[in-house]
Amino acid sequence: MRFVCGDLPIDVELRDAKGGYDAVVNGEPLSFSLGPVKDGCCDVRLSGAPSVLHFARDGRTLHLFWEGVAYRLDERREGARATQRHDAGALEAPMPGRVSAVKVAVGQRVSKGQELVVVEAMKMENALRAPWAGVVRALYAGPGDMVAPGRPLVEVADEPEGA
Repeated sequence: MRFVCGDLPIDVELRDAKGGYDAVVNGEPLSFSLGPVKDGCCDVRLSGAPSVLHFARDGRTLHLFWEGVAYRLDERREGARATQRHDAGALEAPMPGRVSAVKVAVGQRVSKGQELVVVEAMKMENALRAPWAGVVRALYAGPGDMVAPGRPLVEVADEPEGA
């Protein structure tokens, strides 16, 4: 996921972890747990005693109030950045969700229509399938990763005839 707070871009990767969550925020690892969510607030425990996080969502804007500081995070959709598009062989997340399965490995040969990655969203599974026969060039997400629409998940290089 990508956010902007003022002029500061914030890239967030989030995974479920035992007893909480593991995140990478602008390349820095962070582990935390959340208490029950109620009326726009929850307890956040980073290390030590929990502190209260207040939040509200307005479209693509997330308003946070934590430890006396107010934050406004504007969500940026990865698919909207046409100048930073990945290779034409990259298959992208169709909607926000969680990667529930990766069924291939880098370097593996795949056939047209073969299931590569499964994204779970709104209790539905969305399989990304190879658009052509080829070789998996790169994997950009793993099981448990939260993904935004347009985020590249897997890249398939076209395989020449007779290869």
